[in-house]
Parts: sequence; structure tokens; C-alpha cells
Amino acid sequence: MAGSKLQRAIVTGLSPGGDLAEALLGLGDYPIATREDAECVCEALARFPLCGPVGDEYRITSPLHALVSLFQDAATEEAAEVLTERGIPQLCRVFDESIETLEDDADVDALMFLLKILAMYRTYEGTLRVVSAARRPFRPDRFMWSVILGQYDKAHPYWHTVCEQLRDPLPEGFLAVAYLDMANNLAIRGALTCHPFDTPAGVAQLSAWLSNLSPEEFSYAHSAAASLPFIRPPARDALLSLAMDHPDTAVQMEAAWASARLGSEGGVKVLARYAEDPRYSRVACQYLEELDRMEAIPACALDEDFRAMAEMCHWLAHPNEFGRPPDDIEVYDRRELYWPPTGDRRRLWLLKYRYRADEPEADDDVGVGMVGSITFALFGEATADLSPEDVYALHCCWELECREDRRAPKTRSIEAGRRILARYNRKTGGCA
Repeated sequence: MAGSKLQRAIVTGLSPGGDLAEALLGLGDYPIATREDAECVCEALARFPLCGPVGDEYRITSPLHALVSLFQDAATEEAAEVLTERGIPQLCRVFDESIETLEDDADVDALMFLLKILAMYRTYEGTLRVVSAARRPFRPDRFMWSVILGQYDKAHPYWHTVCEQLRDPLPEGFLAVAYLDMANNLAIRGALTCHPFDTPAGVAQLSAWLSNLSPEEFSYAHSAAASLPFIRPPARDALLSLAMDHPDTAVQMEAAWASARLGSEGGVKVLARYAEDPRYSRVACQYLEELDRMEAIPACALDEDFRAMAEMCHWLAHPNEFGRPPDDIEVYDRRELYWPPTGDRRRLWLLKYRYRADEPEADDDVGVGMVGSITFALFGEATADLSPEDVYALHCCWELECREDRRAPKTRSIEAGRRILARYNRKTGGCA
């Protein structure tokens, strides 16, 4: 069979009894570099929507999702041009023909992903489909809306179309939060002169989010607080009070930023106080820098050890990790080493963190993370009962693995990491 691997996979997947999703997933990361490959993708799209069976119900992804994913892998201007000129019209057609006939979650996921690609490729026709889906509304509670509308930044040629078309009435569900985040981003960068939530309906929605005490939706209140510099008084004053009194620290800091942006010295002082706490310092300092108030950053927040603790707290608070900063953190070790993964000498820190147990008889969650190269904590491996040398050894192995370095041991272990570090640090003692 002639053609590239991609072309052969598409032919096989579209053949009678074939499975296009399986055939494309088998390619792994495949860059679309040639005009021929891009044209093959467009020709395959012309076959959609597919009729007949497409494999078992437990598939990882749908054939459409697998094919549309290739639009993210355009590796040359030539390929991107073909996908834009021939592929985007096909995606628009598939959307128009599929929006009314979706039957299962795989179909919904595929169409949401298709909307993301339409937004990414920055065509007017694609933007019209995004607006159409948002106006229906199409699955307003899907978190993918944040990714889709996140494409419409100040550099997108059609951000104004989306912003204006969704102003009245405002969207529903999580889609409304995604729209708010998009509007906030545009307003912060000076693109908007009139915030879409600066209306009676918008203010009522902002108030509802700021009054909601469900921890699962505190992020909605955070987005609401970010809009406050762009809401006119007197409505803004009541919303600021709600945000300042919110139980979530992140919302309070956002409210302090909003207040400071409006010229309040009180907001600056609140941010400076949070900058003194390593659990919140990273964000507070970032806000003060954005406000061009670096002189308000306290001296303790500039200390190297403090900054290392703040970096670790910020990483631990990410939603993909613990979702909140630790209750306690301290420097477990600091030293300068030749670090094989980066090929240079650098200062590294180990930070011991603690999350207190909710139940009296339960154990606290205690661990050790590293800052100075890749900020990371090896949960369950780098424990507080290990010596610093052992923790550095594990992190060295892990980081070599991440970088696909040929020196990475087949099995990560303390012994292997110690040997690697000792090889480069004999003269200075290192971790031998």
C-alpha cells in the first residue's frame, strides 16, 4: 500500500470493517508536515458523518475525534494552509450535520473538540459555529467551553464577534463562567470598553457566584472577583464587599487585586500581607508586580529559602495536585550540586510539607518536594523519613526519565540515583 503511514492508516481505518480511531491512535504523535498528508485528512473528513458500526462501545475515542485531533499536529505552514482552506469548511459541515443527531458521550466529546479546533484556526466561519453552539446552548456544563472560549484572546481576529453575540442573554451553566473568563482576559488587556457582565443580569449572576459557599464552585467566585474592576459603581461596591468577605483565600486575594487596580491602598496592603505567607506569597507577589507595586513586596518574600517554600506551596495547590496549599511547610535541606538532568551546578531545595488530617485519629499527610530544577513532589516515594541524599537521588532518576535521558536507570531507585549523583559530585561530596 503506497503513501505515508498516516495515509495508510486512514485508508485502513475507513475500509469495510476498519476502525479509524484505532488506526490513527496507533500512529502515536504524528506531525502533519506534507500537503499530501493534510489533503488526506481533509478527504477523510468528507466521509463524515460515518454510517454503520464503528467499533465497540468501550472505545477510548471516536473516529471523528481521532481525525480532528490531527489538526493540532500541523507541523508546516503548507500543511496548516491546506487544513485551513480545505479542512475547516469540512469541520463546519460536520458540525452543521451532527449537532441535531448526537446520541452518546463519545459523539458529544468529538463535537466539543471540533469546536476547539474551529476556534484555534481563527476563521470567521468557524467562529460562527462556536457562537451557534453557545447560543443553543450546546452542553453548557462541559468544562471544554473554557478551552474553546479561551482561544478568543486579544490576538484572535474574531473575539469581538463572540463577545458581542453572547452578551444578551448571557450564557448558562459553566459556559457562563468560561465566557466571563474570556471577557475578563480581554478587559484586563484593554480590548473591552464595556464588560458584558456590567448589566443588571450580569451583576445578579456575579453576586450569586460570590455568595455561593460551595467549595466546588469557589473558582466561579474567583472569576467573578476578577471582573470587578470593570463593573461600574454602585453595583461594584456591593460585589467587592462580598468578595472581600468570601471564605476562600484565593477569592479574597483576587478582590484585593481588583481593589488595588481601582486605586485602593487598602488592596495593596492586603496583598502585601498575603505575600508574607509562603502558602500564598507567589500569587500575591505576582499581583503586586502586575499592579506595578513591587515596592510593596515585603523583604521576607524575596529571601531565597522563602521563595523556594512559596514555589512548592504554589505547585501543591494546583488542582492536579492537592488543590490547596499545605498547612505547614519548612526547608528540609538546601545545597548546591552539579545536577545531571540539567548539566549544570545549581542550588536545590527540599521542602517538607504537611496537610493536617481531618479526623483526630487519622495520620497527617507529610511529604518532601523539590525546587530548583523541575518543581515536583514524588508522592509516596519522597517521604519525610528519607535522608535528603535519598530524596535528591530519587528526583535525579525521575527527572532523567522525564527528559528521556539515556542515563536514566531502567528502574528508579535511591541506589541508582546516588550512583549518578556521586559520579558528578565526588569532589564536593554531593550526595555520595
